[in-house]
Amino acid sequence: MFLSLVIEQEVKRKEDAAARAGVVLEEKNWPPFFPIIHHDIAKEIPVHVQRMQYLAFASLLGLTACLFWNFIAVTAAWIKVENVKIWLLAIIYFISGVPGAYVLWYRPLYNAMRTDSALKFGWFFLFYMVCI
Repeated sequence: MFLSLVIEQEVKRKEDAAARAGVVLEEKNWPPFFPIIHHDIAKEIPVHVQRMQYLAFASLLGLTACLFWNFIAVTAAWIKVENVKIWLLAIIYFISGVPGAYVLWYRPLYNAMRTDSALKFGWFFLFYMVCI
């Protein structure tokens, strides 16, 4: 009981110190049913580039849907052909492709749009060309 109170006070003290220092703590808000990332285009991205950010987000969701459909189709082919290699490759590509795309090109683009950072735009263009 006492230890949890001390830990809670320490966390509160650190949060207050971070707020005074200007550190913005982003609350995780997406997806709504199980928030794992912070994503708010309407509030954080300037109005003149919001459409481009929405298109990038649609591209990320499209990639996710395509890789999931690839997994479903390869599973059906695996049942008929009985070749486990293609099924394992589909799983590996889905498991690494979706988070990889998010970390390597979508998140840098989101941060570049939010902060107007040339370095982050360069990171986005580099990895987007590699991924596509």
